[in-house]
Amino acid sequence: MRHRFPILFLVALLPVLVMLGLARAAPTAGALPVIPAVQGHYLMGCGGCHGVQGRSGREVVPDLAGQVGYFLCTPQGRDYLVRLPNVAFANLSSEDLARMMNFVVFTFGGASVPANSRPYTTAEIATLRADPLRVADLHLYRQQVVRAVVQACPRAAGLHGYDVAQAARTGQ
Repeated sequence: MRHRFPILFLVALLPVLVMLGLARAAPTAGALPVIPAVQGHYLMGCGGCHGVQGRSGREVVPDLAGQVGYFLCTPQGRDYLVRLPNVAFANLSSEDLARMMNFVVFTFGGASVPANSRPYTTAEIATLRADPLRVADLHLYRQQVVRAVVQACPRAAGLHGYDVAQAARTGQ
């Protein structure tokens, strides 16, 4: 019974995914659209908060679209993306998580991905997720990571929008 929610969630999202072009309509009438596994993993683990296409309303949850690639500007930023608890503890094999992270970074990241960036490997993902972030203040840690990313890639300054909104909400 516990596996019905993810299936119902995806079935409910299918018309939206087809409309947005993230899923292909099956050639036969009445058949469900086909979603590539990597997109299904993203939708199940990340899409509820970060949005179907990586746009979430950055005041509450960071947008991924057009921004997530900037984290590859520094080794710490690259590691940060995988060491986030919701990523590190994802119920996926390291191979599937590597595929999903590459989908997120290289598809949603678009022009924000630095030239010559290399995809995540299964071994890299396994190593990083074995050391998930365990910081008391994840927002403060993110600010430090973002400052270093912006210093390395000044075009990434838009990443601060989420941090500024969080500071305003918490009165910091």
